[in-house]
Amino acid sequence: MDFGASLKGLEGFEAFFETELLPGLQEIEAERPRAMNIFTAAVILAITVFAAAGYFIFIRHMAEPQVMIFAGMACVGIGALGLKPLSNLQKKAKGRIMAALCRYLGLEYQMKPGNQPVGTFKHLHLIPGHNKRKTEDRIFGVVRGVDFNLFEAMLIRESRDSKGRKSSRTVFRGLLSHFDFHKNFSGTTIIRKDKSAIGNFFDGAFSEGERVRLEDPEFERLFEVYATDQVEARYLLTPTFMERIKQLSALVGTENLQLAFDKGNLYLSIRKSENSFEGGSMFSNFADPERIHKSARELALIYDVVEVLRLELETRV
Repeated sequence: MDFGASLKGLEGFEAFFETELLPGLQEIEAERPRAMNIFTAAVILAITVFAAAGYFIFIRHMAEPQVMIFAGMACVGIGALGLKPLSNLQKKAKGRIMAALCRYLGLEYQMKPGNQPVGTFKHLHLIPGHNKRKTEDRIFGVVRGVDFNLFEAMLIRESRDSKGRKSSRTVFRGLLSHFDFHKNFSGTTIIRKDKSAIGNFFDGAFSEGERVRLEDPEFERLFEVYATDQVEARYLLTPTFMERIKQLSALVGTENLQLAFDKGNLYLSIRKSENSFEGGSMFSNFADPERIHKSARELALIYDVVEVLRLELETRV
């Protein structure tokens, strides 16, 4: 299997996979039968509890209908406990895969990194306001001479109503990335999804700088660009880089992608509806090489942008 086709830098990874990674994944996979037995037993028990509740309520009339609520809650708890061994195996496999993949690329990986700084992302309007966050799957290091930090974030907004009742809402879930190019561009350029004329007018009031008009009509249709330095923005947004951004937006959805250049740094926000770098479900083979491919392809989305922009900046800025 050609891992190098998924991501530059993984050329020759096949031998590493066979000798260093596959044996450990096979050991994890060998634990699946026991975990599946526990899950199956939990499902049977949950069905039995729910059926028994229905029998005593609707056939024997020995219990109130409200008992079904408690029976349902009990079934959810039983199911969660039964699924935990499989979930733990999934996390173990994911940890080994991501650690090996990043180590081969010369990067570092942390599954539970703790809170990561997001203040600049918020200042640049790449993420919504929030008062609680959870982060995981941090990947960091140097990519082609560019300092690189990526992590998965879930941003939550908690509030209380007039009666003091607390509620929470997830306002962002996805990937946040920061790249330090060590280049002397000093302004701020923000690339955001196009929200139609009315939406753009109100967003523009809160964006850095002035609207930048570009020569690529398709890019103009997909995104709106604001910059504090119009000349610098056009140097940064070369035809090649805009083409990569369009390709990235086609993969993740234009409405999910936002970027900003700010004082020598690039900030990237990708909204996602599901977790990243899982490589597959807990019910699929943990030793399947396709798990590596899936995780590598997700990392390649970001890696390729850095590669292209670094080459462009070598001569443009």
